[in-house]
Amino acid sequence: MREAIKHNNVVIFDDRGIPSIMVRFENPRAAVTPEMFIIGGKEVDAIYISKYPNKVIKGRAYSLPMVDPTTEITFDEALAACRTKGEGWHLMTATEWEYVLNESRKKGTLPHGNTDWGNDYYHKEEQGEREGCGYGRTLTGSGPDTWNHDHTVYGVSDLNGLVWEWLAGVRIVNGVLEYIPNNDAALAGCDLSRDSKKWQGITTDQGGKTAVRVNVEGGEITITDKAAGEDYTPDYDGVSWEDLKVDLQEIPQALCYLGILPENGVKEEKDTYVWFDATEGEYLPIRGSSFFSTSGSGPSALGLNDPRSYSSGDVGFRSAFYEVNGKLITE
Repeated sequence: MREAIKHNNVVIFDDRGIPSIMVRFENPRAAVTPEMFIIGGKEVDAIYISKYPNKVIKGRAYSLPMVDPTTEITFDEALAACRTKGEGWHLMTATEWEYVLNESRKKGTLPHGNTDWGNDYYHKEEQGEREGCGYGRTLTGSGPDTWNHDHTVYGVSDLNGLVWEWLAGVRIVNGVLEYIPNNDAALAGCDLSRDSKKWQGITTDQGGKTAVRVNVEGGEITITDKAAGEDYTPDYDGVSWEDLKVDLQEIPQALCYLGILPENGVKEEKDTYVWFDATEGEYLPIRGSSFFSTSGSGPSALGLNDPRSYSSGDVGFRSAFYEVNGKLITE
């Protein structure tokens, strides 16, 4: 137990006495504070990420090992299952996902996972426990240590494969990318509804007039701030990171910390797929691949092509929690 605490594995009990196993990420107090630690205009001391994709028990989200994670859940249902646990609890945000993934990139420990019906597609000898799971899923945390973000028993598990995971804080609406700045999507009072005024367009100019949009046409996907041509008919499609095109005056920082254009590049992840729907409507993010993503899999996999009402047996979620002034908010 002491060794687990030393490696920032923490058990947080809710008022029902049910635990969630979390991994604590401390604010590095760097010259430039990572966006993940800026919530409501203030710096928080630490963010706790669910060690495992979550299981819903009596309407609440829990991070538990060796369970079949909850699927067939919509974005709004996942959001509610997290927030109902109390202040500080929230649906994991796109900012948090990319921060954890960047930790893996820096360490050279990009996580493997269940991306081929119980096995890792690129490492066939690696497999998780499928007994008691529906469809091609595996029990949470049942794979080898390489399925964790740091390749140790103490890391965040199953970020690659098993189930796609809903994230908060970014969306695409009628082809235009919008977001909640910093990590404000973690706030309990942050309105993440379709018509919320909290959503802001991602732009490439300080005046905020040049919107970044996604151009999907003829099998190609381009992140651009150029106006669409008169003959443009928006579409939806998927390409590898290597084939994703960028045509911008400048790269807005938000695109990097949200994981839409990974700041640290995708050399090792070039074959991983990303999907965008630029047609009319709102589409929210899922990340990390699922158990049948095979050759297009990877922890950086991104789907911005599902409405908030979507649910499937290969889509789940995980909760997160934040700490202020060296204390859990519940203390």
